[in-house]
Amino acid sequence: MVKLSAVRARLAEPSDLAAVLPLVRSARADSPLGPQFVAPEVAGLETHLRAWFEMPESRLVIAEVDSELIGLALLQCVSPGLLCDVPYLQVEALYVHGDHRRQGAGRALMQQGAIEAARHGAERIVTVPLTGARSEQRFFSGLGFSPAGSRRVAETASVLRRLELAPSATRERRTRGLDELIARRRRSRGLPETPARGVDLTALVERSQAESRSMHVNRAVQTRRSDPSSSTAIS
Repeated sequence: MVKLSAVRARLAEPSDLAAVLPLVRSARADSPLGPQFVAPEVAGLETHLRAWFEMPESRLVIAEVDSELIGLALLQCVSPGLLCDVPYLQVEALYVHGDHRRQGAGRALMQQGAIEAARHGAERIVTVPLTGARSEQRFFSGLGFSPAGSRRVAETASVLRRLELAPSATRERRTRGLDELIARRRRSRGLPETPARGVDLTALVERSQAESRSMHVNRAVQTRRSDPSSSTAIS
């Protein structure tokens, strides 16, 4: 058990879950992930909380002041795996009620979490990015945490749609770009924007590009200054 000032942090027990539930709802409402991940209310939240609590790798730490629950930390003990060679403790969420912040509750929760990490044999403690707020960054920096990677989010349907349409969409953009290039070249020469049927568009573009390169070379030759070292002095 850890005690800082009037704040006490400890591991939650099954009998604490009913009191933890309102705080979980507050944390969900305060989540920066918003509707992409978190709905204001969800059916069966108590069932989800109990199922999570009963998982062997889960650790629920709560902070109290005068028997009032004011904060929680959701922790996961992660064993070595294919992409990680050391055990670590992951802080999935660290939440303190708005009326009790800056009173040491966050530090008490993290201290109890660090004790659980040591008990688990975890060599690292990893925090999942929460709000990204400067106050949060300063809090974790003050405890010795440094940045490691970042997360991005996208709708599954959007990713599938882009993956399925990427080849055809790329071809369509290239074709549209080719048509626009041809139209600009023809306008610059006073020709109709739409070439006559049967014209090889690829050959037309290549010939136009070759003419452009030749024009730039001739212009460079005409404007090139003579090399003083090769000039002949006239006496």
